Amino acid sequence: MKLPLPFRRDRPIIPSANAQDHAERLIAESLRMLGQVCSKVADAIEAQRLERQGYAHNSYLRRLDNEEDAKKSSGPGSAGSAGSGG
Repeated sequence: MKLPLPFRRDRPIIPSANAQDHAERLIAESLRMLGQVCSKVADAIEAQRLERQGYAHNSYLRRLDNEEDAKKSSGPGSAGSAGSGG
C-alpha cells in the first residue's frame, strides 16, 4: 500500500481541475435542490394561508369579486339609475 506524501513537489494539475469540476457540479446540484425545497415550502405556506381563508385543500379557487360586481350591476338599483339617466 502506497501512501501519498503531503509535501510532494510534483503535484499534477489535472486532479485539481477535476476536483474543481466536481465541486462546481456539487454546488450546482445543491442549489437546484435548495430551489426545490424553497418551492415546496412556499407551496405549503400558501396552502395554509388559503385554508385559513376557508378554501379546502385540493379544491379549485373561485373568484368572488366578479360575482359581487355582477350582482351589483344587475341589481334593482342599477336599473333605476339607467332609466333616469336618459
